[in-house]
Amino acid sequence: MQKSYGIEAARAQLGEIADYVRTSGETIALTRHGRPIAVIGPTKAVKPAGGVEATLYYPHTERTCVLPALPRTGEELVQDEELSPTESTETRWIITEVQWHLAVDSSPSVGITLDPADDHTRQIMKQQEADRIAAARARRTTEQ
Repeated sequence: MQKSYGIEAARAQLGEIADYVRTSGETIALTRHGRPIAVIGPTKAVKPAGGVEATLYYPHTERTCVLPALPRTGEELVQDEELSPTESTETRWIITEVQWHLAVDSSPSVGITLDPADDHTRQIMKQQEADRIAAARARRTTEQ
């Protein structure tokens, strides 16, 4: 059986698809215009909606968080960025890639690649990288 079906084509085969996923343990994606919008799978493999746990891949680091929904490539993510314990600012990131992996034997995973969306965010990113390099140099100097 196919691993994904267009939503219209799946309607005619819904019973067949449901029987297949129940017996095989696999999940099948339902798509609209080639983009996955839902999955059909055994109840143990598909978790109810309520947030999407995702790993955000920034140019300089990565973080895991829960998003209210799965974003699309090209959308913007706005985030409060902590500069110091007493200072924070808003950063804007453009989503350049969204990857997901569904598996029966493990939890689904989502990875989102981000790039700075404005000059303010690029400046903050450059400063954080400079601070990271300075801290690494200071550690190396004290170790010697």
